[in-house]
Amino acid sequence: MDLKFTVRTKIQKPLETVFQAVYDPKHLSGYFTTGGASGPLTAGSRVIWKFADFPSAEGEDEGVVVSVIEVVPDSKIVLEWDAHEGSYKGENELLTVGAYKTKTEMIFESLDQNNTLLTITESGWRESQAALDGSYMNCQGWMNMCCCLKAYLEYGINLRKGFF
Repeated sequence: MDLKFTVRTKIQKPLETVFQAVYDPKHLSGYFTTGGASGPLTAGSRVIWKFADFPSAEGEDEGVVVSVIEVVPDSKIVLEWDAHEGSYKGENELLTVGAYKTKTEMIFESLDQNNTLLTITESGWRESQAALDGSYMNCQGWMNMCCCLKAYLEYGINLRKGFF
C-alpha cells in the first residue's frame, strides 16, 4: 500500500502569482515559514524552512531541511524532507524523525486567467501507525499552508499568525 495524501485549494489569483508565492522565500515567509526560508525553491537546492510558531524535531534554531528535487516554472515543485512520525500532543512534545524521506509534489494548474488550482500530494510514508499519524499531521499542515496562501494572496493577511 502506498501511503499518501492529497490536498487542494482554488486561489483567485493568476497562475504566475500563486507559483511565485510558494517559490519565493519572501512571500513564503509572509504566510507559512514564520521563521523564514533560506532561499528560493530552485531545483537541486537545499533550503531551510523555519517555523517560529511550531516546534520542530530538528530544533527551532536549525529549522527543517527541504531538498528541492524538481521545479517546472508555473507548473510543479517537488520536494523531499525527513519523515516525521507520531502525533503532536501539545507544547514541548516533538514528533519522531522517521529516518527516511517523504516526497511532496505541488502541482499548479491555471483554471482561467484569474484562478489557480494548487494540488499538494505527499507520499512515501511507511506502513505503521506512527507513520500514518505523522502523515495526518503533515496533511493538516499542507492544508493549513493552502488556506494561509489563499488568505495571503486574496486578502493580504497572514492567517497563520496566532494559529498555533
